[in-house]
Amino acid sequence: MSPDAEAEPTARSSTPEPAADVTGAPTTVVIPTHNRRHLLERTLRSVLGQEGVDLDVIVVDDGGTDDTCRALTDRGLRNVRVIRHEHSRGVSAARNTGLTAARSPLIAFVDDDDLWAPRKIAAQVAALRSKPGTRWSCVGAVHVNADLTPISYRPTPASGDVGADLSTRNAIPGGGSGVLLETELAREVGGFDESISILADWDFYLRLSLRSPLAAVDEPLLGYYVHSDSMYHNPMGLLDELLYMEKKHQDLGDAGRLDLDHSLWYVRLAGMAHRLGDRRMTMTLLARGTRRRGLTPLVAAARAVIRRTGPRVDRSIAEVDQAALSWLDPYREP
Repeated sequence: MSPDAEAEPTARSSTPEPAADVTGAPTTVVIPTHNRRHLLERTLRSVLGQEGVDLDVIVVDDGGTDDTCRALTDRGLRNVRVIRHEHSRGVSAARNTGLTAARSPLIAFVDDDDLWAPRKIAAQVAALRSKPGTRWSCVGAVHVNADLTPISYRPTPASGDVGADLSTRNAIPGGGSGVLLETELAREVGGFDESISILADWDFYLRLSLRSPLAAVDEPLLGYYVHSDSMYHNPMGLLDELLYMEKKHQDLGDAGRLDLDHSLWYVRLAGMAHRLGDRRMTMTLLARGTRRRGLTPLVAAARAVIRRTGPRVDRSIAEVDQAALSWLDPYREP
């Protein structure tokens, strides 16, 4: 799946493809990885621990140097294939390599540092079965730190048409780790855009939403690892990809167009740079935002961020039934 396949403007299909009856079918799981063998082992354990489903797992080693391929091959894990990129091509290309090699009617992606609850895939298969016409599903994500201590909960949007939600923000929890979908649907939309990496999941979900309604499972079935070296801790790279996304998705059919609040994004990115201790980048982003959007909108956006006004995205972890998080316990270090 090359970036060239993404070049045409995105528009809602007037005659969406009917959903295939794949709810009882095996699932391919694609895990892109790069020099995170210690975390990959834990992620793979959670994938192989899925209950009530048949899985074909593809680990794509994106040019890593930590002997991931040899280590996994030596273990001889059943239903686990390892594909290697000799040189790193990025997370989107790694996901697309797995998509090309997939043999199952259903496919799911998980990053090499995230975790799945044992019933994650089964719950999504059930959701697809219970909501005719849906071709993709997501789950809620509990954000965890290095010790797997829950920090917050990111709920799902309501099932159905999520195009409007996705035109303003990435409303799908868990980055690239929470979605299950028809393999054919993933191929129909062209896979992941290899021109971007930080926002590749948002871009992918936008295109999925134009082809099918969503079947959501609003339960904490994904452990999303929040840490300092994630791609989201790259404010300038994130800004570049936001502008790329805005240009790419100028026409979203019935959903309108990608509608970014530039003032709010400049404030958020400046806040990210400040937390990283990069004062120069913080001032650069605020200055650029002021030049492009004006001082008054930027001040209003800063106030909104400080006061936490506007739509709520995450829930306090105290609002989540703690028994629903017990599946994380076996993955914590003794």
